[in-house]
Amino acid sequence: MDERLHGLLARFPDADRLLAASRDLRRRGLTRLDAYSPHPVEGLDQALGLSERRVPVIALVCAVVVGAGALALQVYASLDYPFNVGGRPVLSWPAYTIVTFAMTMVGATLGAMLSMLWLNGFPRPYHPLFNVAEFDAASRDGYFLCLEASDPLFDAERLREHLLQNGAVSIQEVPA
Repeated sequence: MDERLHGLLARFPDADRLLAASRDLRRRGLTRLDAYSPHPVEGLDQALGLSERRVPVIALVCAVVVGAGALALQVYASLDYPFNVGGRPVLSWPAYTIVTFAMTMVGATLGAMLSMLWLNGFPRPYHPLFNVAEFDAASRDGYFLCLEASDPLFDAERLREHLLQNGAVSIQEVPA
């Protein structure tokens, strides 16, 4: 692996060719690749092998923990400092439902947001792809596939041939 090379960046004319190239390269065993497009491409996450379910699981765990914590705090406060209001029992669960529900939603939202940021590696003010002049088209009309040099199966010459066979319009080396 060349230490001065981040990888190869291939541009494709449309989303269908980007999707086909992603599937082909994953079938060949490459794991360190990422796609960039100006709009969501259906099926691209499966083609890249990104169909993980970590964010929903983390959000669920945070919702349960924060909701249980809110309920426990209310029960503790009722037992530690009991009020006899209108003859209701000391532990009156209907009074706890609104706060428990609201805190459960807050926990789920914060868990989903923070886990998404953490798993995506944000914030990242710099990325080696910013050094490629053509990459600014990724937010307008460009469809790009980046093959990282850190992949164990990375071979620049062999991958260039595969990318050209899959319809790449241009292929550029990305400096590290």
